[in-house]
Amino acid sequence: MRTFIACSTYLLQPLVWLAILRVWLTSRARIKSERHDFGSAVYSDHFELRHMLTQGVVLGLGLSVINLVMGFSLPLLWVIIYEGLSILTLVVLPTTILPLTLIVVTTALTVLGGPYITGKPDLSAIGLNWSTVAGANYLWLAVVFFLLLGHWVAHYGGRFASPKIYAKQRGKRIAGYPWREFLVLPMVTLVPGDWLTSQWAFWPVFHFQGKSFAILVIPLILGLRWTVFRQAPRAVYRHLSKQFMWLGVAAAAFCGWTMARPADSPYLLIVLLVGYAVILWRAKRYDERQQFWYSQVDDGVRVLAIRPQTPAVKMDLAAGDIILECNHRPVNSETSFYEALLANPAYCHLRVRDMNGELKMTETAIYSGAPHEIGIVLFRDQEG
Repeated sequence: MRTFIACSTYLLQPLVWLAILRVWLTSRARIKSERHDFGSAVYSDHFELRHMLTQGVVLGLGLSVINLVMGFSLPLLWVIIYEGLSILTLVVLPTTILPLTLIVVTTALTVLGGPYITGKPDLSAIGLNWSTVAGANYLWLAVVFFLLLGHWVAHYGGRFASPKIYAKQRGKRIAGYPWREFLVLPMVTLVPGDWLTSQWAFWPVFHFQGKSFAILVIPLILGLRWTVFRQAPRAVYRHLSKQFMWLGVAAAAFCGWTMARPADSPYLLIVLLVGYAVILWRAKRYDERQQFWYSQVDDGVRVLAIRPQTPAVKMDLAAGDIILECNHRPVNSETSFYEALLANPAYCHLRVRDMNGELKMTETAIYSGAPHEIGIVLFRDQEG
């Protein structure tokens, strides 16, 4: 029962509810933007919030079991700094988060500034202590970050590719595919020292090799901010996930290094942060060098997305395809496309050119009397 009460305090932490609010606001802004750009939302549900409340919890539970088996611990000072910086980041930078940077900065402040911070106040006079942990513990957070991020990006990156209209390119509107999701993982960690138990007698404590450890569930932020302009989003995120996994392997090797030189942990984390930044920079540069654009075209209409649970899901269409003909009539705008649909309001036959320039034919039945609900998202005709 004491352990259950301690774990329940996770829901009392302001960072958890602030993160939920931030994700909901981000999701709400996306839906509003889709309705403005395309007349109705491509994904009308708050899938970002759903992912955080499902995938975040599942990954957090798995990580917590591993942490308990390993006896993973973090000093209370690290927890306080991390949650404080996370709250500040979500408030000051409401459209993005810097999850790995938060871990690196928090570790640097704890390891390098800890002796100065914990001396004010000095808790030894009242029988309390802040305590420290091995440097490898901080590198373990980097291992966790990269492996879980790689797993998450590989399975969910690009699955909910929501287009957004950006500035014109050579007189044509272009679309990009932003990803603004992040997860909050409830991560169980052991906290050495006796500060928690001195404040709350019910707090569960473990005793190991003459040391006391309290159980604490902290919110660990995991996320990525990225926009794809010139490639298939799924392909981009699969490639990124593999590189994140390799960074996780490098972080695991650094864990071994800090067994002998624990003071090097903040510097090794900075090396990993630089490697992470280089990977994202190279991926961005590669995207910029591609010739393809999700732009308007003159000889057809560009497919930007397919709404779920609509007739178009059954058709062999993908974002980036160009519809050349609908029901054997050439189309070059959203209006002409729906006019062609009305020629046969119960069936849709398309002639399409894909991103590789290959032609294909596809067809499907559509909702009787409601061709506008076929589910193909296009550039809307500009007024005036």
